[in-house]
Amino acid sequence: MTADEKILALVKPEYMERIPKMFRGHATKATIKKIAQEHPDLYAKAEEAGELPDDLAQELSSIINGIFEAKMKKHNF
Repeated sequence: MTADEKILALVKPEYMERIPKMFRGHATKATIKKIAQEHPDLYAKAEEAGELPDDLAQELSSIINGIFEAKMKKHNF
């Protein structure tokens, strides 16, 4: 499992459902890229083999869900 897949698995399902399918790929790739740029240390830990540790999973979950929540409000989804 790649780091991107591990991080995307933390997104709340209702956020993914609300994003139109035609924009979903762009939205997820852009969000992962933003996390990799703004939090390179966390992204590097996610790239390591195996499951995410609980503390890292919670931190990444709050970051990615916060980004998606802000995008949902911005685009009125």
